[in-house]
Amino acid sequence: MGWLHHRGGCCVLATLLVLGAPAALAQEHSYAPSDIENGRGLYQANCLGCHGDNGDAVEGANLGSGRFRRASSDEDLIALIRAGIPGTLMIPRPQLAYGDLRGLVAYLRTMRTQVPGLEATRDVRIGDASHGAELFFGKAGCSNCHGVEGGGSRVYADLAGIGAQRTPASLENAMIDPQLEVREGDRFMQVVGKNGTAVVGKVLNQDTHSIQLLTLDERLVSLPKRDQESWAFLPSQMPSSLDVLSTDEIADLVAYLVSLQAE
Repeated sequence: MGWLHHRGGCCVLATLLVLGAPAALAQEHSYAPSDIENGRGLYQANCLGCHGDNGDAVEGANLGSGRFRRASSDEDLIALIRAGIPGTLMIPRPQLAYGDLRGLVAYLRTMRTQVPGLEATRDVRIGDASHGAELFFGKAGCSNCHGVEGGGSRVYADLAGIGAQRTPASLENAMIDPQLEVREGDRFMQVVGKNGTAVVGKVLNQDTHSIQLLTLDERLVSLPKRDQESWAFLPSQMPSSLDVLSTDEIADLVAYLVSLQAE
């Protein structure tokens, strides 16, 4: 797993992209979920300010297309991001470790499958909400982590209004493939101190000097970066519902979540 050392600034990749580039410039191979997740964090720390969540905030540049004018291979992209492009806002990034750059490239190559709402309008089968409630508080084990107007753990989101906030497709995606869309407020990190002590928790905030986490035992901690050996985002803590539920049961659970419309 590549460690992410976040630094500010805006990684403008606008001049990388050209529409109509050959299909051969698409991703070279599959990428490990941990690399994609680390790349997501690095993108948010360095590129989000200019390019936006979907990679299309700079006119003429849609990073989610996976097609780049100045780079064909992953190694080309790594070299380009590290060196920057003279005369543009894409500044050199020599401070980024090779593992971080591999993660960033992995995220860029798979961005079309990573951005929230990718399948937000597709049809989803809605089942029996009452049975879905039984599953939520029983077999599915959702209530072990998530509350509904109370209950669950403070580390995980309360789902009282989730039906008003997310589409049925987004809810189904979250249950079937939790790694597909890890939202900013639901991200976890492992921080390893110079003394070898590891701390895992949900990221509440981080800045130039420190990282604030809510640990799994619900403690608030602030960790000075100068005392840490490394820090990295972790994959989603949520298991796939396919491990314990049938497709019919997932449809019922979607129906229950859709019914949760509290403000």
